[in-house]
Amino acid sequence: MKTIKHITGISVIFFLLLIPQQVEAQFWKKVAQTAEKAAEKTVLKKTEEKVSKKTSKTIDDTVDGKSKKKKKSKSKKKKKKGAVISSNNKEERAINETENREPSFTAYSKFDFVAGEKIIAFEDFSQDEIGDLPARWNSSNSAEVVTLNNQESRFIQIGTGTGSYVPEFIEEFPENFTLEYDIVFDFDVSKYAYKRDLHVVFSDVKNSGYELQKGTPGKNGFSFVIRGGISGGGKVDIQKYCSDRNLNLRSDKKFGKLNKDNNGRGKKMHISIWKQKQRMRVYIDEKKVFDIPRAFEKNVVIKNLKFFSETTPENTFYYLGNIRYAVGKPDMRNKLITEGKLVTYGITFDTGKATIKPESYGTIKKIANVLFDHTDVKVLITGHTDTDGDDVFNQKLSEKRAVSVKEILVNEFGVDVSRLKTDGKGESDPIAAENTLEAKAKNRRVEFKKI
Repeated sequence: MKTIKHITGISVIFFLLLIPQQVEAQFWKKVAQTAEKAAEKTVLKKTEEKVSKKTSKTIDDTVDGKSKKKKKSKSKKKKKKGAVISSNNKEERAINETENREPSFTAYSKFDFVAGEKIIAFEDFSQDEIGDLPARWNSSNSAEVVTLNNQESRFIQIGTGTGSYVPEFIEEFPENFTLEYDIVFDFDVSKYAYKRDLHVVFSDVKNSGYELQKGTPGKNGFSFVIRGGISGGGKVDIQKYCSDRNLNLRSDKKFGKLNKDNNGRGKKMHISIWKQKQRMRVYIDEKKVFDIPRAFEKNVVIKNLKFFSETTPENTFYYLGNIRYAVGKPDMRNKLITEGKLVTYGITFDTGKATIKPESYGTIKKIANVLFDHTDVKVLITGHTDTDGDDVFNQKLSEKRAVSVKEILVNEFGVDVSRLKTDGKGESDPIAAENTLEAKAKNRRVEFKKI
C-alpha cells in the first residue's frame, strides 16, 4: 500500500513539473505567432504606404505650378533615357521601362473629362505609308508618318522649323466638342533652345495662303501650347485672341514632364480638350491644366483647327498621334434611364487588349453616378470591336472588355455586382459599314442597356 502511495506521489510530482514546461512551450509558440503576424502587418503597411506615396507622387508631379527638384541618385549605374525612333533609322536609344510606364487608373480619380457623344474624326495613320506625308493632311512644312520604338501606333513626325499641319478631315465645329491626341517628343529639355513650341489652334479664319504660315488664331480664337524650349525645363500655356484686345488672355504653367529633372523624352502625353460653348478645358494625362470660362467670346464661329510648330534646333521633333474628335454633349442619364440604351465612345482600350485606358475614368464615373441615382436599374454591358483581325478573337475580346468595364464599376466605384451583366458582340453588330478610320472608331464602342 505504501509502495502504491509512493508511486502515486512520484507521478503527481512529475505531472506538476511537466505542466509548466507545456505552458511555457505554448507561451513561446504564441509569442512566435504574434511576432510573425506583427511582421506581416508591418510589411503590408509599408507596401501600402509605398503604393500610396507613388500614386500621390504621380498625381502631384504631372502638372505643377512650381518645378520640383529631385535628389540625385548615388548609384554609379548609368540611367537609361527614354527615346523615340522613326522609320528613317535614326540612332537608337534605350528605353527605361519604368520611366515610360503609363499612369495608373486610380490616378485619374479627379479626371472629369467626358468625350463627345458622336465621333466625327479619327486618325492613327494606319492607312498611310511609312515615310509619306499623311494623305488627309495639309502642311506648310515637312512631315511624315513614322513608327516609334516604345509605342504601338503610328505618329506624324512634325519637322524642324516653322509650319502648320492641318487635319482637313475635321470640318465641323459646333458649340460642344472634344479633341484628344497623344504627343511624344525626343529632345532634352535641359538643353536650351530658342523655340520648341507645338500649338493646337482653333481659329475663326480658313487656312489658306498666308494664314497657313501663322500660329495665331485669327481675330477670334484659342490656342494651347506645349513649350519645350525654356532653359532648364518647359511649360504649357493658353492664349485667347478676340477682336477686343482688352479681352485677350494668356496664362502659363510649369509642366512636370517638361522638367529637366523628370525628362519626359520618349514618354507619351495624352491631351484632352473639351469645349462647351464659351468654356474651354485642357487636360494632360490625369490632370486638368486649364479651365477657362470665357475662352471664346459670344457668337464666335470656329472655322478650322490646325497644329502649328516652331522648333529651332535641327533634328528636333514632336510626334502627334491617336487623334479623336467628337461632337455633342453626352446626356448619359437621359439615354440610359429614359431611352434605355447608352452608346459610349469614351471608354477606350489598349489595342487588342481588354485593358481600359485611364483617360476613360471620367466617362465611367458619370455612368456610375447615374446608376447610384437609380438603384433599381440593372444594365447589360456589351462590348463591340471593329473588323480588324480575326472574328473569333474579336468576339472573345469584346466579351473580355465588357467584363473589364463591369469590374471597374464594381471595384472602383462600388456598384452592386448583381446589377450588372455582360455580353460581347465582337464585329457582328457594326454601326458604320464603311472601311474608314472614322467608321472603325464608331464600331469600337461599349453599350449599356437597361434590363
